Amino acid sequence: MRYRSNRSTLSHHGWLGMLMMLACTTLLFGCSEKEVMSIDKVRLGLPLQPSSSLVLIAAEKGYFSQSGLDVELSSFPSGKRALLEGLLPGNVDIAVSTEVPIAAAALRGEKFNIVASTFTASNVNRIIARKDAGIEKPADIAGKRIATQKNSAVHYFLHLFLLEHKLSEADIKLSFAKAESLPPALEWGTIDAFSMREPYISQAAERLVDNHLIFAAPGVYKQFDVVVVSPELQKQRPQVIEKFLRALQMAEQFIQEQPKQAQQIVAGKLGVPVETVAAGWDQYTFRLGMEQTLLLLLEDISRWMASEEREKQMPNFLGMMTFDGLERVKPNAITVFR
Repeated sequence: MRYRSNRSTLSHHGWLGMLMMLACTTLLFGCSEKEVMSIDKVRLGLPLQPSSSLVLIAAEKGYFSQSGLDVELSSFPSGKRALLEGLLPGNVDIAVSTEVPIAAAALRGEKFNIVASTFTASNVNRIIARKDAGIEKPADIAGKRIATQKNSAVHYFLHLFLLEHKLSEADIKLSFAKAESLPPALEWGTIDAFSMREPYISQAAERLVDNHLIFAAPGVYKQFDVVVVSPELQKQRPQVIEKFLRALQMAEQFIQEQPKQAQQIVAGKLGVPVETVAAGWDQYTFRLGMEQTLLLLLEDISRWMASEEREKQMPNFLGMMTFDGLERVKPNAITVFR
């Protein structure tokens, strides 16, 4: 009996051991099979400019792949074009744009969702002018031929710049053109100045070497780059948005830890000297978020755009914001009052 008892006890312990080993094997291999990350394809529209650094670095460092995304990237000369030519016609699923074109699209009744901001700065835009047009100081642009890209961040900056110097759009000869056409137009003398940002300011300066002045207005306008998505993506494949934001979070951490290397990556992607990117780097904030400030700015811009059309109903920007992806990736970055 004792022997049997000992034998049965040993047998009992043996079975327990085997069961534990099987359980561990299942945990190590079975669960990992269930957790194999699915790869989602997504089309992205991106402006090629320094403010797009989070996305450019996420692409270069392989963070999209690590997050389970196969990204088809289409580049545009500006965020406005990424929105108008990419997202709204259905050519891309995700676009990055400044808040001004987003406000304009919302006023027209376009449908999209706002999922995060990726960039903020208060000293991005510039006005570059020809010296031989008789422009030596900001006030001298009164009566001059000034161009910009309509309903964009640089247009809103021009509006605020004029107000700062006690002028209005009625005091200048305002025209609108595509971003890439402005440097040659200034060189040829068909305009006297234009409102823009990099790389177009540097391009114009190179064309006019000793015959230009550049005006800035630090602090007059805190602008955002914003990630917008199609309603279909938000409704049918919300996991793609979470994966996209997770990749940008990794890029944000890389920028914080390796700023010099980040600048080199961005300069290479934009095809500009690293000094051009580095010049304004310390004034930029590359960070995922959804701020109350963004919501208020979108409302202010909408009022500015609709000032001559009183019957226009103001968009519900809070209703356009979706927080699910950011709540999973970086919840403390949400400061919007809901």
